[in-house]
Amino acid sequence: MRKRNFAAIGCPAPQLNFLLIVAFVLQGCAMSVEFYKQVDTEVASERYASAAKIVQENRETYRKNSTVLYNLECGLLLHYAGDYDLSNRHFLESEREMDDLYTQSISKGVGSMVLNDNLLPYEGEDFEKVYVNLFLALNYARLGKIEDAIVEARKVDLKLNEYSRQYEGKNSYKQDAFVRYIMGVLYEADGEVNDAFISYRSAYEGYKAYGTLFATRCPSYLKDDLVRTAGELGFQDELVEYEREFGIKYTPSQPNTGRLLVVVYSGRGPVKEEVKLKVSIMDQDGTVHTFIAAVPKFHSRQNWVNTYSVSVSGNGVTDETQPELGENVNAIAEKNLDERISLIYLKTAGRALLKFLAAEQAKKEVKKQNDSPLANFLTSVVVGAAYDASEKADVRTWMTLPHDIQIALIRLPAGESSVGVIDQNGEPVMSKTVVITPRGLSVELVPDLK
Repeated sequence: MRKRNFAAIGCPAPQLNFLLIVAFVLQGCAMSVEFYKQVDTEVASERYASAAKIVQENRETYRKNSTVLYNLECGLLLHYAGDYDLSNRHFLESEREMDDLYTQSISKGVGSMVLNDNLLPYEGEDFEKVYVNLFLALNYARLGKIEDAIVEARKVDLKLNEYSRQYEGKNSYKQDAFVRYIMGVLYEADGEVNDAFISYRSAYEGYKAYGTLFATRCPSYLKDDLVRTAGELGFQDELVEYEREFGIKYTPSQPNTGRLLVVVYSGRGPVKEEVKLKVSIMDQDGTVHTFIAAVPKFHSRQNWVNTYSVSVSGNGVTDETQPELGENVNAIAEKNLDERISLIYLKTAGRALLKFLAAEQAKKEVKKQNDSPLANFLTSVVVGAAYDASEKADVRTWMTLPHDIQIALIRLPAGESSVGVIDQNGEPVMSKTVVITPRGLSVELVPDLK
């Protein structure tokens, strides 16, 4: 039986048909983020509710495999907008789906080896899964539901312990010092001073690692809280240790004072971009052999930390303080992905090898039918284009995360106080009146994502 000459009649070999179909399908599976330009414009203008509405109007863009991302974006934008109940609904839905996908990830991973990760449901990076609980905790704190906030903060340790077990302890992001500090603040607001001290101490140990890993020093506010709670609990040995280490003397809290926690979300978080690796060699017959692999990498949208000033006045008190870096989201995101990159390379290389072999087989079939170097070269170009189009890195990202999170914790007399936040250029970011209750906690969330 005579072989069909695919090249002669303009029809590619079966393997090339397969590659072309794969490339076409994967192009259709890629998530378009063109509408994010509108979201960025609204965010830069501090119109967070409007930005959330744009995301909701583009719900179909996320398709079935990116619903986690849809809920993350809506949840955070509504968090910035102060719609804490609706924000919680989106965050809880994203967490539910993340948990489901995590349990299914082993069996689902087989399909990604054949085509690419864009076909898989997006389950979020490890730090993204943790931040869901951070924002839920702060939402509940703003709603005055301190016990619910503590429950969400506790979940962070459970998740990070599981991830550390999965990576056999080789990951850097084993604990979140910032979340543990927030947990301590929440415990104290709930009257659990002993639990607060334990959380503060854990946070301090976490920040020791943060200094090296994520360029984040221990905030002075945490040091003050460690000394104060050690003194209030009568932990004399710890009090002496921390007073000596921090150079801070214990001052008991006044009974008619409360605390104001100012949380500033500053700048724009990193986004993923594709890094494509290509190696091409042409043989003597004019056939080009190209191996292609695509992997994601975080790209920083800014490489600096903004500075702010918080002023308070009222009840005979006038004070000004500077928020300090609590969480370098940008650094954590980059480190988290970098440590996972070896696994990504391994899976990507295996997938790319399968498609490379399919491409090579397609060229081999055409080469059997035609000895022309020009025909072989043209076939290589077509096959290479299909192969290239089929190899795409998964660059889906939680786009609305801040670059970093800064905090200021201020003790104030009970009553009304005026609070203002200005940026490093002297521009106002927030101005409002807050009510401080005796031994209570007032939380103010200040987004500044310009």
